[in-house]
Amino acid sequence: MPYRRVYFEKNQPFHILSRAIEKEYIFNEITDCYRFIFQLYAANLGSPSPALWRTDKIKIAQALLNGEEISSKFIIKEHSPLVHILDFALVKTHYHLYLLPNVENGVSFYMKKLNGGFAKYFNLRHGRKDSLFGSRYKSIPVETDFQSAAVSRYISIINPLDVYQPGWREEGLRDSGEAFKFLENYQFSSFPDKIGKRRAKILAPDEISNRYFVTKSFKEKELYINFVKDFLRKKLISCQPFFLE
Repeated sequence: MPYRRVYFEKNQPFHILSRAIEKEYIFNEITDCYRFIFQLYAANLGSPSPALWRTDKIKIAQALLNGEEISSKFIIKEHSPLVHILDFALVKTHYHLYLLPNVENGVSFYMKKLNGGFAKYFNLRHGRKDSLFGSRYKSIPVETDFQSAAVSRYISIINPLDVYQPGWREEGLRDSGEAFKFLENYQFSSFPDKIGKRRAKILAPDEISNRYFVTKSFKEKELYINFVKDFLRKKLISCQPFFLE
C-alpha cells in the first residue's frame, strides 16, 4: 500500500480538510452529496460494488445516515474499518472530517481511497477528466480536550453555516433561530447526530465517540444545544475570528 510520508500515530485523532481544485463546486448537487456519504462508508471497509450503479444511491446513503444496515451487495468488504469518523461536514467546495485511525497508517490509506473513489465517480457523472482534489489534504493533529471541542464546533457548526448563509463570518448571522433549524436539518454534517436527532451508520460507535464529546446523555445533549444556541445568538452581533481556516 502506498502511504504519504506523514505518519499518523494510532489513537491520535486528526482534523482533515480536503478541497476541490480551483474551489470547484463538488457538493452543489444533492446526488453528489449523498454519493460522497456512501463513499465515506465504503472506503472505510473496501469499495463500492458494481451493483451500486444499478440502484438508487440516494436511498442507500439516506439509510446509512439514518443508522440502518444496507445490503452487503452494495459494498465489497476488503478489510476492517481503517478509521473512526467522529465528525464530518460537506461544504460546497470542500469537506471536513475528524478522524481517529483504527489501524496503523489508517488515515492516509482511507483518504487515498475516499478521494480517489469519489473523484472517479464525479468525473464519470459530470464528464470531466482532470484531477478533482488537490494533491495534498490538510491534516491537523488534535492533542487536547480543548482542541477536540474546538475542532468539533468548527466542523459541524461553523462550516455548515457557510452553506446556510455565505459571508456570515464577516457580516454576522441574520437569524439565530433559523440558523439552528438549518444545522439540525442539514443532512451532510454530523450535527444532527450530536444532538440526538439521528445516529448515522458512518460514525464511530458510542464507546469511541463518547471519549471525545460530552453529549452522551439527554441532559448533556440539552446543555450542548443550549451552548450552540447561545453561540449563534452571539454571532448575530459580532463575528470573532476562528483559529482554523
